[in-house]
Amino acid sequence: MILLNEITQQDFLNREWVKRLLDAGVDMSDAKYYLADDPDHLITEIFPPEMIKVDAFRKTWVDIVPTYTLSELWYKLHEYIYITIDGEEFSGGLKLLKDAPFYIAYYHLENNDKTKWNEDISACFEYPIESLAGLLIQCHRQGVGDAGDIRSKWK
Repeated sequence: MILLNEITQQDFLNREWVKRLLDAGVDMSDAKYYLADDPDHLITEIFPPEMIKVDAFRKTWVDIVPTYTLSELWYKLHEYIYITIDGEEFSGGLKLLKDAPFYIAYYHLENNDKTKWNEDISACFEYPIESLAGLLIQCHRQGVGDAGDIRSKWK
């Protein structure tokens, strides 16, 4: 198990971000890590959550939520998307830009004849994991969705 703290929150989404993803409609049933409702908010790798074993020195965990790692968010996002904006077709690839002290995750969208571009789907936060999570939320709000079950990419 891993303690969720200021350092590991750059590798694992915290409860606030998990709530944002779930509220946006992101299916997190493919998560392989979970946050336990424990004073230390431990991360545990379990599959499925009902298999949690609690040792005698800890209270029973009652509020277990899935979480993603930074790399899992990369897999969860589409590498390339197609979207209609104001009646015009755009497509583009996933990008991550560091503009200290921020990270910007976005899709660089161009129309078919490459005469117009648009970056309507983007997120900018202090850490890469937050920017990718924010972009995933934007994708769901704009009807792009996500790349589906990330377990197929583990093999």
